[in-house]
Amino acid sequence: MIPMRLVLGNCGVAVAYALAGLGTSAFLSPYGFFPSPFWPPAGIGLTAALVGGTRLWPGIFAGAFYVNWTVFDEPLWLALGTTSAVNVAAPILGSTLIRWTTHSRIPFYRFRHVVCFTVFGAIVPSCLAASAGVALAVKAGLVTVAGIDSAWWRWTLSEAGGTFLLAPPLILWWGDRRRQRLPGNPWEAAVVSAATLMFTLIVFLGIRGPAHPFQGIPYLLFAPILWLTVRFSLHIATPLLSAVALVAIGGTLLQHGPFHLAGNTQPLFGLSMLVVALGCTTLAVGALVSERQAAEDKLREMNETLEEKVAQRTTELHRRATRDGLTEVCNRAYFFEQGNRILKEAQSSGQPLAALMIDVDYLKAINDRHGHHMGDAAILRIANACRASVRDSDLVGRIGGDEFAALLQDTEAGGALAVRARIERVLQSASLPDVTVGASIGIAVLTDADTQLSDLLNRADAAMYAEKQRRHAQRTAD
Repeated sequence: MIPMRLVLGNCGVAVAYALAGLGTSAFLSPYGFFPSPFWPPAGIGLTAALVGGTRLWPGIFAGAFYVNWTVFDEPLWLALGTTSAVNVAAPILGSTLIRWTTHSRIPFYRFRHVVCFTVFGAIVPSCLAASAGVALAVKAGLVTVAGIDSAWWRWTLSEAGGTFLLAPPLILWWGDRRRQRLPGNPWEAAVVSAATLMFTLIVFLGIRGPAHPFQGIPYLLFAPILWLTVRFSLHIATPLLSAVALVAIGGTLLQHGPFHLAGNTQPLFGLSMLVVALGCTTLAVGALVSERQAAEDKLREMNETLEEKVAQRTTELHRRATRDGLTEVCNRAYFFEQGNRILKEAQSSGQPLAALMIDVDYLKAINDRHGHHMGDAAILRIANACRASVRDSDLVGRIGGDEFAALLQDTEAGGALAVRARIERVLQSASLPDVTVGASIGIAVLTDADTQLSDLLNRADAAMYAEKQRRHAQRTAD
């Protein structure tokens, strides 16, 4: 069963193609131009084939058949056959070549993709349609043999102009909804767009051809359209380009504007060249801007990644420079660096400061009897007990193989004794299998005689050795 979405898509394409053909014919028929200076259905067909895929070919065929049969009054067999087949083959071929060369259905964000769109989406299908169309026109007597060259060029520009007129804005707004949220100030885009349209109206409708001051004035339109392309995106620039082209076509058909200056016998040809050139330039600049933005985004991402790695590496180096590799408490150098700072703050503020010296009991015996891995486990158990027993504002460090030190800020002797008791309780409740881990802990409180950190730690160290001797004597007596 054919999906309803596909049926609706084909119906929408057929209606859009037919309306574009009927509207173009109604607009141009009073002026008797053959072929039309612009053929918008070419843009609709390419957009449908590129964004919707080849599955929308029935819609393109139905729209082309209706236009060929009703507008151009072709015989039924011809409208159903060669003409409509070419109208389908041209956009299908163009979209297939674009997808094959760009691997994208939005070929406007890389300069190479824009080149592929111009060649395979505009030039190749336009040449194919012009060749087939002129051949059929010669057979029908609409074009003489002598006028084949002129008709072929005008037909090619008509198809290419229609492609540049409608395909880019339709592809961007239909096929790339993710980028429709545009950067920049919307008021700036609105003012520039309004001023550009006003300028176009003045140039192509406000001044009659013979009185026009300068034929090159329309080329000033490059500036605002490219400005919007650079400052905003192709989503804004391409609809403005289409609006400018429609105003210019209307003014030129009314024999107004600079392309009707004296001596210009092909005003619509010149207008077609302007629209094609402006379309190519706008798409090329938009692609270059997109490439630069992509490069900047990639560079920004790389810088962010590099900064993150540098920050991680810096943190790791700081950790290695300040932490003991086994226990993750402060190493000796960092402990003394921070300890001297804490000592000076305590001396200047008059707050109390207590120091603990902790020594692992019988570490050599543990290493000899159970191995050094068990000795490392004993050292780690002491470090964990110290961390669990002090506050975050206190400082704990490993200052020797089996020696630890702690500085307890704003702590008197009673508080230091409580910390020592907590450490001893933690060690008693979490001993290693077959190994009793103990520690001798000495306490010293800051006095006026302690001018350096080493003075305070030496007194704590002396108290620790006294505690160790007491414990050894008690164990010997037991």
